[in-house]
Amino acid sequence: MLEAKANPFKIPKADLPKLPKWLRNHKPKYHFDNLIKKMPLDGMTTVCEEAKCPNRGECISRGIVTVMILGSQCTRACTFCAVDRSEPEPVDPGEAKKMLDMVNYMGAKYVVITSPTRDDLFDGGAAHFRQVVNYVREHRPDVQLELLIPDFQNQSFAFDEIIAAAPDMLCFDIQTVKKAYSYVRPGFSYQKALDLFSYFRVNSNLKLKSGIMVGLGETREEMLELFQDLYDHGVRYATVGQYLQPPGMPLPVLEYVEPETYDFYTEEALKIGLWIKAGPLVRSSYMADQLAEQS
Repeated sequence: MLEAKANPFKIPKADLPKLPKWLRNHKPKYHFDNLIKKMPLDGMTTVCEEAKCPNRGECISRGIVTVMILGSQCTRACTFCAVDRSEPEPVDPGEAKKMLDMVNYMGAKYVVITSPTRDDLFDGGAAHFRQVVNYVREHRPDVQLELLIPDFQNQSFAFDEIIAAAPDMLCFDIQTVKKAYSYVRPGFSYQKALDLFSYFRVNSNLKLKSGIMVGLGETREEMLELFQDLYDHGVRYATVGQYLQPPGMPLPVLEYVEPETYDFYTEEALKIGLWIKAGPLVRSSYMADQLAEQS
């Protein structure tokens, strides 16, 4: 009988690293705080605020915002994410209009549209993504739209809805290296994530992007393997940033990655043709417009 592998994340709290003083964002976030108070979200949620993203002031000043559709309750139980796991609300048929109102109010030029995982919906909400994109495009064709999608349980008919929506960029966050995947995303798999990208590579001309967290015990060699796997499955854009443990979530930080390591990842990724934004506070939507301009 094979011996079960020990969970690498079961480490005494006293042995975990302490948050370094240099891991701070000195960019003011008051731009975002002032704007969000008056923004007509009408029940929708910005991921910038929900996740307390450290870059929200910096991005909002550039007209970039990440908005969550399909409610704010998730049907999965990823160990790193603090999104609410209560019973999902019904889909809001007026959400596309609300999205347009928000875009118009803030003068957005680049909007990332995402959602919680909705396994309770037969298509995971893919058709709703398409409806929202079509509506905003009809009224504001000048705004670039990036979709940060859940996995839709790798259902091809759901992927086809996203292809038909034709976003300017399509992102799916693979999150971590192969070794850690079953502990970080127990409801999915590393190979299924690569298969997702392969479907879009074969069946569309969409720009493909992915987000990666570091500080979970990965080695540089494993990260380079991940870069190559992403590239081989059609991804040409990626973000790399430090994982920070949300309050109450079980997945601990195993390492605070030093800034020079991000420079190494940037250089190595570019060697294979993978454009990346990498840094301690980088998140998957960070400066999304700048990354989308690379080719």
